[in-house]
Amino acid sequence: MRIPWPAVVAAAIVGAAGVAGLVRAAQPETSEAAPAPIVVSNAWVRPPAPPNHAAAAYFTVQNTTGHPDRLQSVTANVGSSAVLHSAQMSLNTAGVLIPAHGRLVLSTGHGHVMIQQIRTQLRPGTTVDLQLRFAHAGVVPATARVIPLDAPDPTGGSQ
Repeated sequence: MRIPWPAVVAAAIVGAAGVAGLVRAAQPETSEAAPAPIVVSNAWVRPPAPPNHAAAAYFTVQNTTGHPDRLQSVTANVGSSAVLHSAQMSLNTAGVLIPAHGRLVLSTGHGHVMIQQIRTQLRPGTTVDLQLRFAHAGVVPATARVIPLDAPDPTGGSQ
């Protein structure tokens, strides 16, 4: 029995396509996601010292983009408001500009977010949910660990 040559060519093309599909399917996907434009790390909260009803939150913000962005505001799930304070303890209503590929470090003695009118007792080991609003990146969530009132700064800053 003689097989016509067009059938042989067609079978070869289908076979090659099938092998190529199997080889492609066996290769792992290498979709590297772009880094988040804003990365928040080392977030922690020191609970209020009695009889105060305000707690201080600290964190590091890394801007991974080629454009500056401004931290405009912060909210916390445990207080009625949260206010960004500079190192001089002054209210910063304009927010803080984070340069392109730069970072902002809020640490003891170098700025913080004051969470006011705390509605619940902050126990060491629990967490506080923060929402940081940026001019370009939008809202970036962060989780801050509550440390004991007398504990040292977990990031090594001064007390």
